[in-house]
Amino acid sequence: MDLHIVGGFLGSGKTTAIAAAARLLLGRGQRVGVITNDQGRYLVDTAFFDALRVPAVEVTHGCFCCNYDDLDARLEGLIAATQPDVIFAESVGSCADVVATVVNPLLALRTTPASFSVFADARLLLARLRGAALPFAEEVIYLFDQQIEEAGLLIVNKCDLLTLDEIVEIQERVKQALPGKRCRLQSVYDPAAIEGWLAALAAGEGQPGPALAAIDYARYGAGEAALAWLDAALRIDAGDRSAEAALAIMHGLRDRLAAAAIPIGHVKFSVGRADDGAQHKISLTTLNDAREPIALPELPSGALSLLINARVQTDAEALRALLGALVAEVQREFGAVVEMQAVDSFHPPTPTPRHRVI
Repeated sequence: MDLHIVGGFLGSGKTTAIAAAARLLLGRGQRVGVITNDQGRYLVDTAFFDALRVPAVEVTHGCFCCNYDDLDARLEGLIAATQPDVIFAESVGSCADVVATVVNPLLALRTTPASFSVFADARLLLARLRGAALPFAEEVIYLFDQQIEEAGLLIVNKCDLLTLDEIVEIQERVKQALPGKRCRLQSVYDPAAIEGWLAALAAGEGQPGPALAAIDYARYGAGEAALAWLDAALRIDAGDRSAEAALAIMHGLRDRLAAAAIPIGHVKFSVGRADDGAQHKISLTTLNDAREPIALPELPSGALSLLINARVQTDAEALRALLGALVAEVQREFGAVVEMQAVDSFHPPTPTPRHRVI
């Protein structure tokens, strides 16, 4: 059994890449499992893998490092239940210091991770390597930098959104800034690129590197505390206008965050019929064009479920109030009944790893 740990900043495309890899491996007759991870409880990603019929378990209420015992138990349970050939374990996008707090403890206590890949949005990484201003606070950028530094294999993702000149530039800048770093440039929407990633992992290119020699946990904690988490599960019933009402909530949340210049780590939506498991996933980041309409497949009339995971740099209670006001507006405009079945908003607690092995 191969265990591939996948890290990287919010919105870097980790989940989409794992899903694409899982589909390829399933097509080859291999059994695949996934461990998702988040500070919150109601995860779009887990619903996404459930819809793909990929066995998925969750480590919630904190990152892998702070919930190592839960990770170990979930890993053991997934192996016992499904006997997978391959497991992908995706750490939450605000997590750093993964080698010391997850990879090395696994080596010492349980199993040998086959790889550790760290994903980075090519546009965000290029801006950072240029020394350009990023939309996040310095403490949040510190998390991003630490993730890049400790990558066993750095996956520069979303290269389809760069020009050819930018691709050449980022290759050169990575070589200069990160000498010796194993690196792949790709797009998760290119099947050949996903094949290449899996081939690189099989060839041992993603073997975990050394742990971070020094990491400032005060800065790390401040970076997480600067981010607000919002998780909400909604049931929307506006008759034959339910899809319009769901889109209005999604567009409204994105537009209000943009209007307030609130940096987005990621905002994920999962929408589908309230009475079945079919779900459609939409992901947004700070770098999405706020003018671009959000696309949904044609949905039948009747009640819909909408799951929202927002990770943004703002105050958690203000974010919750923003969603509440938006829901009230949609109810008035569409004559909709919007039931907020669950809602959480908070700032992640200070990271306290269960183990740290250098």
